[in-house]
Amino acid sequence: MTAPGSNLIAQETMSIPITRIGERFAPLRIVEPQAERMMLHSMQKFGQLTPVVTCRIVPGEHELLDGFKRLRAGRQLGFSELTVRPLDVSLRACKAAMLQLNRVGRAISGMEEALVVHSLYHEDGLSQVEIGVLIGRHKSWVCRRLSLIERLSDEAEHKAWAFAGEFWGGTGKVAALQPGFVA
Repeated sequence: MTAPGSNLIAQETMSIPITRIGERFAPLRIVEPQAERMMLHSMQKFGQLTPVVTCRIVPGEHELLDGFKRLRAGRQLGFSELTVRPLDVSLRACKAAMLQLNRVGRAISGMEEALVVHSLYHEDGLSQVEIGVLIGRHKSWVCRRLSLIERLSDEAEHKAWAFAGEFWGGTGKVAALQPGFVA
C-alpha cells in the first residue's frame, strides 16, 4: 500500500484488456458530450497517446481513476486493450488521486471535486480535516466543496417538488408526497 502523502505516479505501464477496467468511480465524474466527441476523434486519428490511470484495490482488479473519456472512446472504437498506469493504493487514496491527477490541467470541475469530497465524507466517513490532509487542501476548501454539493441537492429537491406541483396541478397531492408531511 502507498501512504496517502507519497508520490501517486507509478513508473510502470502495462496493457490490459479493456473489459478488465472497472468504472467504480465513474459516478464521481461528469460526462461532457463535446469533450467525449473530441476524445473519440483524437483516438480514432492517433490512437491512445496517454495511459489511463487505474488503482488496484484488490490484486488483479483495475478500477479507473483517470481516463474516463479515453476508456469510453476505446470501447466505442473497439479497442481490445488499453495502456494503463496502475497504482496500488487504498480506496480513500484512490479518490484523492482522482483530484491530484487532474489538478494540473484543471481537467476536473469544481462540481466533480465536490462529488469526490462528498463521497469521502459520507461514504468513507472521513472528517473535513482528514479529507483536507488526504488531498492537500485546507479544511475551508473541503467545507466549500461539501456545501456546493449539499446546497445543490437541496435546490434540486425544491425544484423537483415545484415541478411535481405543476404536474399535479397544485391539488395537494404533492404535499402528501413530500418528506415530513403530516396530515
